[in-house]
Amino acid sequence: SIKNKPFYRQDYLDEFEKIWETQAAFHKELTPELKKEIRDIIIFYQRPLKSKKGLISICELEQKKEKVIIEGKEKEILIGSKVAPKSSPMYQEFRIWQNLNNVLLIDTEINESRPLDEEEKALLYNELSVRAKLSETEALKTINKKGKHWDLNFKELEGNRTQAVLFECYNRIITQTGHEECNFKKISAEDIRHYVATIFKNLGFNTDILDFNPSLEKHELEKQPMYQLWHLLYSYESDKSRTGNESLLNKLEANFGFPQEYASVLADATFEDDYGNISVKAIRKILPHLHDGYDYSEACERAGYNHSVRSLTKEELAQKVYKDRLDLLPKNSLRNPVVEKILNQMINVINAIIVEYGKPDEIRIEMARELKSSAAKREERTKSINQNAAENKRITEILQTEFGLSYISRNDIVKYKLYQELEANGFKTLYSNTYIPKEKLFSKDFDIEHIVPKARLFDDSFGNKTIEARDVNLAKSNKTAFDFVKEKYGEQGIEEYKKKLDTLLKENAISSGKYKKLMMSEADIPSDFINRDLRNTQYIARKAYEILGELVKTITPTTGKITDRLREDWQLIDVMKELNFEKYDRLGLTEVIEDRDGRKIKRIKDWTKRNDHRHHAMDALTIAFTKPSYIQYLNNLNARSDKSGSIYAIETKELHRENNTLRFNAPMPLNEFRKEAKRHLSAILVSIKAKNKVMTQNVNKIKTKNGIIKKVQLTPRGALHNETIYGTKMRPIIKMVKIGAALDEATINKVSSPTIREALLKRLNEYSGDAKKAFAGKNAITKNPIYLNAEHTKTAPAMVKIVEWEMYYPIRKLITPDLKIDKVIDNGIKEILKKRLKEFGGDAKKAFSNLDECPIYLDEEKNITLKRVSIEGVLSAIPVHTLKNHAGKEIKDEDGKAVLGDYVQTSNNHHVAIYQDAKGNLQDNVISFFEAAERKSQNVPIVDKNLNRDKGWHFLYTMKQNEYFVFPNEETGFVPSEIDLMDENNYEMISPNLFRVQTMSRVDYGKTIIREYVFRNHLETILNDNLKLKGLVFKKIKSLKALEGIVKVRVNAIGKIVAVGEYD
Repeated sequence: SIKNKPFYRQDYLDEFEKIWETQAAFHKELTPELKKEIRDIIIFYQRPLKSKKGLISICELEQKKEKVIIEGKEKEILIGSKVAPKSSPMYQEFRIWQNLNNVLLIDTEINESRPLDEEEKALLYNELSVRAKLSETEALKTINKKGKHWDLNFKELEGNRTQAVLFECYNRIITQTGHEECNFKKISAEDIRHYVATIFKNLGFNTDILDFNPSLEKHELEKQPMYQLWHLLYSYESDKSRTGNESLLNKLEANFGFPQEYASVLADATFEDDYGNISVKAIRKILPHLHDGYDYSEACERAGYNHSVRSLTKEELAQKVYKDRLDLLPKNSLRNPVVEKILNQMINVINAIIVEYGKPDEIRIEMARELKSSAAKREERTKSINQNAAENKRITEILQTEFGLSYISRNDIVKYKLYQELEANGFKTLYSNTYIPKEKLFSKDFDIEHIVPKARLFDDSFGNKTIEARDVNLAKSNKTAFDFVKEKYGEQGIEEYKKKLDTLLKENAISSGKYKKLMMSEADIPSDFINRDLRNTQYIARKAYEILGELVKTITPTTGKITDRLREDWQLIDVMKELNFEKYDRLGLTEVIEDRDGRKIKRIKDWTKRNDHRHHAMDALTIAFTKPSYIQYLNNLNARSDKSGSIYAIETKELHRENNTLRFNAPMPLNEFRKEAKRHLSAILVSIKAKNKVMTQNVNKIKTKNGIIKKVQLTPRGALHNETIYGTKMRPIIKMVKIGAALDEATINKVSSPTIREALLKRLNEYSGDAKKAFAGKNAITKNPIYLNAEHTKTAPAMVKIVEWEMYYPIRKLITPDLKIDKVIDNGIKEILKKRLKEFGGDAKKAFSNLDECPIYLDEEKNITLKRVSIEGVLSAIPVHTLKNHAGKEIKDEDGKAVLGDYVQTSNNHHVAIYQDAKGNLQDNVISFFEAAERKSQNVPIVDKNLNRDKGWHFLYTMKQNEYFVFPNEETGFVPSEIDLMDENNYEMISPNLFRVQTMSRVDYGKTIIREYVFRNHLETILNDNLKLKGLVFKKIKSLKALEGIVKVRVNAIGKIVAVGEYD
C-alpha cells in the first residue's frame, strides 16, 4: 500500500520523465522544448529560497549604534560585522586556541595545576587542527604525560571540525582511487597530512587545500585554496540540474583538480551548523593574542575590546550616557516574537512608571537561574555531561559500523537510544506492539514520536519521545498516547497497555517521567512552565537585564530561590490565601485539615496562590526589599561551607535566630510589614492588554530591475476565520401550509404537487394575484373548492405540502467514539452506526474504536468499510471567494451570478456594540473579526455608532476582549456610577467588582437570540467555572438587562484607571 508512504520531489520528477518518454514516442508535438517548459516552468518550478543573511546577528565586539533617517523618521540601528559561521576556518582556529589557553594540567599526586606551556599547546594544536576532538587520554598522550596521576580540567578538547570533515572526505577519495584505506585515528596529524599530500600530488590534485594560515591579511587569507574550498562547499546552493549539484562538481574539478566521481564525495560534506558569537574581523584582531597565551578576556582587552558588551570599566561606566526612557524593540529584532512581546510590555511598564513617578535610581530584577552551585554539584554536572558525550560517541561509532550511516545527526542518536529503551519490550513499539527489525530502524517505516503531542505540550525532551510505526503515528495525530491507545484498542487494549508500562517501570526500562507522560490523558496535561518556556524565561531575564542597563546605572539581579527564602522569613507565604479566604469561606469552599504535627489549618479547596495574579506583585514586593548583601550571603552560603569575615558580618547585621533557625530581618516590624503588604495588594488592579487592533500597515518591498517597489499592505492582526473549509449542499425542507389569504405566488411555486400547484396558480391569476380574494371569504376552499380534474371529483386539500431548499455545510469526519451519530447526513449510514452502537450495548468507546481490526461494513460482500462519514458542519458560514475556472475566470450560475465557494466559519468576534433604544432598553450588535477587517479595508468605521439612529438608537460603548468593566454589586450596595473610579483610594472597593471581557457570543435563530457574554474578575489567572463562584469570579450574561449600570474603564500598564466610559 502507498498510503502514508512519503514521496520525495525526485520521485515525482522520475515519474514525469518516464511518462513523457513513453508518450513522446507516440506524439510528435511532445518536443524537448515543450518538455522543458512544462516540467521546469509549469509543474516543477521552485523560486530560489529568500536569503536569510539579514537575520545573522551582528558581532557584539564590532557593533555600534547609529542614528539614521528611515522614511522621514530618525531611528537608531545596530551596524557592524556579521558573526562568523562556526564552520569557518577562522572560527575553528579561534575556538581551538581559546580552549587551549583555558586548559590546566593537573598533577593529582601533589594536587597542583598549571596552564599548558607553549610546546604543549603547539603539540595539541597540531593534532587538533585535523581532528574533530581529542579525549583527555589522547591529549595527555600527545604531550607525553602518561602517568595515572596526570589529569586535565577538560574531559575532551574540541578540534577543527571543518578540517576533520574534509580530511575524512580526502580519505574516502583515496580509497576510491584504489589505495588502501587508512585509519586516521591510529596515526599522528603529521602522518595524516603527509599521507594525503603524497597521494594527492601523485593524482594531480591541488595539495594547497590541506593547510590554512590564519595569520595572513584579509584578502590574502581568503585567497587560500583551503578557505576557498570551504567557502564553495559551505555557500553552494543547488542548481537546476537533475542532481542539483552539477555546477558544484564542475567547479571542484576546474578549481581543485578533482574529477567528478571524486568531487561528489566533497559535495556530500556536511559542516557544523549555526553561527558563532563574534565576527571574522574580531577574530583576526584577537587571534594573535590567543597565540601569545592570553585567555579570551585578556586577548579581547589587548585587541581593544571588552570581552562582553555587558562588561564595562569604571571609566566607561562613569562616562556612559543613560537613556531617559526606553525604546520599544523593533519587530523581528530578536527573531523570537514571544520574547519580543514580553520585553516590549516590560518597556511599556517601565516608561509608564517614569512618566508617573520619575526615573528610578536602581532596578532589582529576578533572573531565571539558580544560586551558585556547590563544587560537588558542579563536578556532578560535569561528570554527567562527559558521560553523555562518551555515550553519544559510542552510539555514533555503532551507527557508522553496524548501520552504515555516514552522517550522524542528533536525531539519529536519539532514535537509537529510544530503540535500546524498547529492548525490555522485545524491541516492540509501546502503542501498537509492532516489532522493529534492526535493519528498518532508520527507514521511513518508523518515526520518533512525541508521547504528548507538541501541539498540546511543547516538550521536546527525551522523556516525551518513543518510536512508533509511521502509519500509527499519523493515526495518533494530536492525541496523547494514553487517549490514542484507549480510543483505538478499547478497554482491553488500555488495560494491557497499563500492565506493560507498569512492568517496564519496575524493570527501570523507562523513567518515571516517561511513564507519567505515557499515562497522561489530554485532561491531565499541565499548564505550568515547560522546557521551552524555561529557556525563554532565562533569555528574557538576560535580555531584560541588558535593556534596563541602558536606563539606570544600578541593576541588582536576584533569583527565585532567594525570593522564596525571603518570602518565608518575612511570613508573606500565606498573605494571598488570607486575602482570598473570606470570599471563598462564605461560599463553603474552604476546609480544615490537620498537618503532621496535629495542627488544624484552614485552607481554600482546590486553590493556590497562583490562581491570583497578585502573587506576582507579592514577589515583586519581596524583590524590591532584597538587598545586595542578602544575595551575597545566600550565594556564598550555598557555594561553600566556610564563611568569610564579610559573610559573618552580614549574618550579624541582617539575620536573627528564631526557633533555632536563622531568618532575615524584615524591612520593618513584621506585623506592620504584613499589614502594609496586604493593604497594597488589596488595592492592586491587574492590567491586561486588550487586543483592539484589527489591521496594521506593512510595507512590502519588491526588488525589480528598475529598483525597489514599495507597496503598503493591510495585514489582519488575527485569524479571519477557522481553519476548516466547508463545501455546500442543498437539502429539501418539507412544510405544510394552509390555503388561505397568506398563500402568495412565491409560496404556491414551492408546492410539491404539480397538479395542485397549477390549480392554485390558475385561481390566483383569475383574481389578478390577490390571494385574499382568491382563497378567502366567499372563495375559501370550503365554500368554493378548487377542482383538480375535469370531472370535479378531486379537490385541493385544506393544507398543501411545500418544499423549500436549505443550504448546509457538510464535512467528512473520522468515525471515533466522539462522533455524533445524529449529525450523520446519509440515513443509511446513520442506521448502520446506530446498529453498531446497539451491538456494543451503547458503549461508543467499544463500538467505534480499533476499526482496523473490527471494521464497520458498508457492504461486507464487497469488503467496503466505513472509516469516515459526512456529517452536518456549522450552522452558518460565509464564502471566502467566488469559484473560478482553469483560465481564472469567474464561474456563473444560470442567472449570471458568480458562484460562491470555500465556505468558512468566522473566527472570534471583534466587539459587541451596545446601544440604548428609544424606549431606554439596551440593544447589542456583534461584529466578527472577519467583518471588522472588511470594514477596515473598505475604510469604513469598525464600530458603527450610527446604527439604527433613525429608530432612536443611541450608541453607548463597545465590549472587546480583555476590556474592563466595573459592575454594580447588590449584595454590598456598590454602585460604580456613584464613586470616583479614578481615585486610587477607591481601588480596594473597585477590585472585587472589576471584570474583563473574556468571550462574546451571539447567534440569531430566526426571532430567537441566544447570547452569552462571559466576564472574568481581573485577579483570576485560571478559568474556574464552578457555579458556586458565578458572580464572584466570573459572570455569564445571557440577558442585556444584566449589563445595566456597568461602567467601562481603561486600566493602564501600571494598574491605574485612566479613562471612564468609551475611549479610543
